[in-house]
Order: sequence, then C-alpha cells, then structure tokens
Amino acid sequence: MSERPHSSTGSESVVTASGFRTAPDPNETGWPGGVPYIIGNEACERFSFYGMKAILQAHLTILFAAQMLATKGSELLPAEQELAEANAQHMGHLFMAAVYATPMIGAIIADRLLGKYRTIMWLSLVYCAGHAVLAVGENSVVGMAIGLGLIAIGSGGIKPCVSANVGDQFGRGNNHLVQKVFQWFYFSINFGSFFSTLIIPLLNRHYGPSVAFGLPGVLMFIATILFWMGRRKFIHVPPNPGGKLGLLDSVSSLLLFLGLMGIPMFFAEFLGTVGWVIASVVCVGTGLYVFKVRQGIKADNGFLSIMLHSAEAFSNGGNKAAAAEARQNPDAEDIQKNFFFASAAKKFGPEVAEGPLAVLRILSVFFLVSVFWALFDQHATSWVRQAQEMDLIVWSYELDASQISAMNALMVMMLIPLNNYLFYPGIEKLGYRLTSLRKMTIGMGTAAFAFVAAAVLQMLIDNAGPGKVPVLWQVVQYLIMTQAEVMVSITGLEFAYTQAPKTMKSTVMGFWLLSVSFGNILVAVLSRFESLTLQNFFWVFAGLMALASILFAVFAMFYKYRDYSKT
Repeated sequence: MSERPHSSTGSESVVTASGFRTAPDPNETGWPGGVPYIIGNEACERFSFYGMKAILQAHLTILFAAQMLATKGSELLPAEQELAEANAQHMGHLFMAAVYATPMIGAIIADRLLGKYRTIMWLSLVYCAGHAVLAVGENSVVGMAIGLGLIAIGSGGIKPCVSANVGDQFGRGNNHLVQKVFQWFYFSINFGSFFSTLIIPLLNRHYGPSVAFGLPGVLMFIATILFWMGRRKFIHVPPNPGGKLGLLDSVSSLLLFLGLMGIPMFFAEFLGTVGWVIASVVCVGTGLYVFKVRQGIKADNGFLSIMLHSAEAFSNGGNKAAAAEARQNPDAEDIQKNFFFASAAKKFGPEVAEGPLAVLRILSVFFLVSVFWALFDQHATSWVRQAQEMDLIVWSYELDASQISAMNALMVMMLIPLNNYLFYPGIEKLGYRLTSLRKMTIGMGTAAFAFVAAAVLQMLIDNAGPGKVPVLWQVVQYLIMTQAEVMVSITGLEFAYTQAPKTMKSTVMGFWLLSVSFGNILVAVLSRFESLTLQNFFWVFAGLMALASILFAVFAMFYKYRDYSKT
C-alpha cells in the first residue's frame, strides 16, 4: 500500500493512496472527526442486537412447542411445554456462546489481514444478512439457526474491533479525551439496549416476528451505512503483517479455533463423538501445518508462536538447559529461569516471553469469571421464562415478559455513578482497599445472591400458580445482578487490560470474551437436564456461583499485580 505525506494542521500525518489516514494528527486537541460516526454506529448496532435477543427466548419456545405439537398431535403437557422452554434456552445460549467465541478470529483477521475498518464493514454485511434470514425464516428452527449463525459470525468481526477503533482515533494532543469518549461509548450501548428491549417485544406482539426481527436488521444496516460514511474521517491503522503472512495467520488461527473450540462447542451434537473428534484433529493438524509454513517464511513472536516453541522445548529438554544457564547469571530475569518459558526467553527475549506468561496468569482469573457470565446472560432466557409465569400487568398495562430485562440497562446507567462516587469511596474510607480482584470477588458473591432471590421468587410462583405473583418482584434480582455486573464486568476489563503487556492486550481481550462464551456453554449444557425444574436450576447456579466466588477470593489473596505501563 503506497503512502504519501499529508499535512492539514502543520504537522505531518500519513495518508494512504486511497485517502485514508493511518495515524492521528499529534497536534489535534479536539474531538476526532470519526467519533460521531462510531458512536452512532454502536448505538444502532446495540439496538439491533439487544432487540433481537430480547424476543429470542419467547420466539424459540413457540417454535419448539409447535414442533413437538406437530409430532404429538395433541395439546402439550406442562412438562412438555417446560421442555420446549429448555430447548429454546439451550439454543439461545449456544448462540450467545458463539457471539463471544468468534471475536478470537475476528481480532486476528482485523489485526493481521484486513485492518479494523474493512473487517467491521464486510462482517457488518454478514450481520445484516443474518437479520434478513431471521425476518423471512422466523417460522423454522433451521431458519433461525442459520440467521443466528450469520449474526454470530458478523458480531465476531465487529465486537473485538469497535472499541479498539475508538482508541485508534486519538493521538498525543487529544489523548485526554479518551476516557470521556468511552463513557459516551458505554452510554450508547446501554441506551440502545434499553430502548430496543422495550420496543421490539411490542412490535413482536402487535405485528409479528417478521417485523420484530426485521427492524433490528434495518437498524444494523443503518449502522453499517453510518460507519461507511465516516471512512474518510477515521484513522485506518494498517494490518500487520498483512498480505500473504496475514492470510496464513488468519487461516491457521481459524483452523485451530475450529479444532480446539468451534467444533467441540457447537457441532459435537450434530457430528457425534467420533465425527467431531476426527474433524477437530484434522483442523488442528492442518492449522499447525499452515502455521509452520508461515513460520518458515518469516518467524512470528506472537502468543501462539511462543507457546508452541515453549511446549517443544519443554518436551525435548531445551527449557531445562536454558533455565540452568540463566540461573548462573545473577542479572537474568525470572522469566529466563522459568521451567516452561526459559527457552522462549532465550530465543525471543525476556520481555516478549513474559507476554504469554502474563496471559496465562490472567486466564486463571477468567476461568472462574466464566461462572459469573453463566448467571448474567440468563436474564434473556431463564429470567424471561420466570416472567412468563408471573402477573405481567403493571399499573393497568400488560407488559411483555421480554421487556423486563430492559431494567438491566437502566440500572447500569444509575449504578455506575453511585458506585464511583458513593459506594467505592465509602468502603475505602472504612480502611478496606478495593483492588480490582477484591471488587470482582464481591461482585461474584453478589451474583450468587441474585440467583438465590430468583430461586425464592420461583418457589413463590410455584406455590401460588401461574399469573399470580406480580412481575415487579423481579426488580430485586435484577438490581442485585446489575450491581454484580458493574463490579465484575467493568472492573474485569480494567484488570485484564492493565495486567497484560502491550503486545498481548488484544489477545487478552479475546480471551475475556471467550470466558463469556464458556459461561453460556455451561448454561446450554445444564439446560439439557430435564429433571431440573426452573427453581432447582436457579439453586444450582446460585451454588456454583458461591463456590466460584470463594475460590476466586482465595486466588485474589495470592495474586501479585504487575505493572506493564512501560511496555
């Protein structure tokens, strides 16, 4: 890609032959021109996603119940209706797991092959196609699966790129505005989520699923147009390495992702045990071969390269020899004496080898946080199932069960300032220092209480009968869970970002989203247990969350924080 110098304010900024700037003007002190397009795009895209997600549980339940009814030919029994609800929940959480797993590939494609702008643009069109399929295939489980699959792929390209694209727009002169823009960015997410969760269920009730699924598609198309309109104003950071090497990186990563996660997580049920094992082995083997070809052209020092080198050195004794040599040198860093990364530190340098070790430390945190996400994302599934059994009339107006989850977005916007200006400072004044991991520990324990509240409420519903208990009682569990979200989600992102070296920050963000995916897989698996009533389902997750929070608290006591601000 040819480049030429361009100056608009007296400073030199790089512009490609197509007219796209690749670096911000260091002398610009105001808001970058591309920010309004990014914020507008994000508000529309989040409206699209959360609107579709709001009615997913209810609509899939209708489809699965209709399937069973067509087979049986008579009215469904209560247990059969509950099975239809569980099948809908299973499919809904598989979809959400895919939404948060595919960013691992989207990030690599954006960083190494296409760049963020082109990745967002092309996969936004896939996203739009997914909504179109939902709008025309809403009466078929297969049609819904295809549409949701396309949306998951599209989201995989968008999700890891958008927030990073925001940061790319700022240079040295206006870096002080980054915190403010992310506040607006987060506000746009909750703004879009709140209104779509209220509006889309109403459209579904009065105009049917075609319109309800179609409008989010229209909003997604508008989001894509808004993003395209800002193309001349954006900073387009070029992919690295791009070209043939970038293509090989993307292909090998896709194959390894499919073999290690994609096929076991999403296709094992359809391929059978033997089928998915064979498919996974073929994908992993081919992916490693492609990566070896890539390394033969030009060696890479990324996460995968260092991990594979370290595994090989561990098996052939190279690590042992390198560690022994490093121990003879008093100036050698700890990473050079590490039993697993010593050879990598010798080959790539201690700073580079430290990156994967930092990622592994952070992953030990993410593993337990996955349980939190298993609970949190149920406000779109099991909590909707609970609301359907309650009295939905509030102040003479009948709500839709799918609308209740709008409380989450509204509460987030209220609780963030309350925590930042009252709750956190109040605890600090009592002499208890709130580190990132301590906040997350409290948040995870709080989430367990949210499901205790849900289980107790379900017990009241079961005793009183359907349509007797007012739906506003769900406010209790939503408030508790939203407080947990603020303490875990926002703090977890901050923790992951600060504890990762600069070269590994994108990798860590990908694994953070993957922890959300694993949490949803856990829900999808447990949804298959027909013996679990909804009340017992809530109790199981309350117990799992309590156990995870205790283990997390122990881990937090021994974790040593690292400072990577200079990396």
